[in-house]
Parts: sequence; C-alpha cells; structure tokens
Amino acid sequence: MRRLTLVPVLVAVAALALAGCAQDFGHGPEVTEKSKDGRKFYLVVDPTKEGKEKKFRVSKYDYHDCNRGSKYPKCIDD
Repeated sequence: MRRLTLVPVLVAVAALALAGCAQDFGHGPEVTEKSKDGRKFYLVVDPTKEGKEKKFRVSKYDYHDCNRGSKYPKCIDD
C-alpha cells in the first residue's frame, strides 16, 4: 500500500524537475571573443555595450556552441 502512495509523489517530482529544465533564458550579451587555456574554456562578452568586456569560464559545450556574434547563453539557436 505504501508503494501506491509513493508513485504519484515521484511522478509529480519528476514533472516539476522537467519543467525547471525547460526554462527559456532569452538572449544575453553578445560573444565578442573566445579563448582556450589548456583544458579551460572562456568566452568574452560585453554586457553593457560600453567596451567593458568580461571574460568568464564556461563548459567546453558552451564554448563550442557559442560563436563570435552569437548571444550567450542561448548560442546554439543563433
């Protein structure tokens, strides 16, 4: 009997987790440059469009998905 009450709870938790993964972050700052230092990957963006570029570390997947001129974090769709 206890398993029957646990199943709907697990299904609800799984549905909420999947809904959280489907967030749309929209378009962020434009990638102006990419750099790689060994196994560390970096993107350079200018979030304020005032020439104040910021370099930050990203995963290798983001590094490969984001080209110059694309918008981070949704680079793959650009």
